[in-house]
Amino acid sequence: MANLNTVLRGRCHKFGHDLYTDVQVMPYKYGALYPFDTEKLTPHLFEEVTPDFHKKTQPGDFVVAGRNFAQGKSHIQGFLVMAALKLNLLCESMPYKSYRAVISRGIAVHRRCEGISALVNDGDTIEMDYATGRFLNVTTGATAQYAPVQKDLLETMLLGGTGPMLERWRDAHLNETAPSGA
Repeated sequence: MANLNTVLRGRCHKFGHDLYTDVQVMPYKYGALYPFDTEKLTPHLFEEVTPDFHKKTQPGDFVVAGRNFAQGKSHIQGFLVMAALKLNLLCESMPYKSYRAVISRGIAVHRRCEGISALVNDGDTIEMDYATGRFLNVTTGATAQYAPVQKDLLETMLLGGTGPMLERWRDAHLNETAPSGA
């Protein structure tokens, strides 16, 4: 993990509590119509809460949410789009199945940021060190300390998800087991 940057900075897009995966994150009807087509899914990310959300983001921006982010069914379409837009995620809590889905897609996430909603406003520049848990609102100067993200999970996120992480593991193990002098 030595080569991976664990300190990420970007603009905040603030959301409230209790966002359902199949309603506020990505309406289910679009996930059913275009299960893996991120180009067609992108305009519908958070459309129930913030119309044209995708037009307001840049790679590296943060989605900051309150409690119970992505509750309900753990359909991945919203997470596929978040990954395609290269967004990061900080929330006060989220269900375990959604957490697993976010990590597998390579989204940098911290799901135990108690009170983070009170520390940010929409549009603030924020910074999170996922390895140490240090949070900074660059715009206001507000800070918080959270638990660090577990090292192996953080590595999976920062490498781009489970696919790239497994490729790295495979390549490392192929080099270990390759016969010498062949």
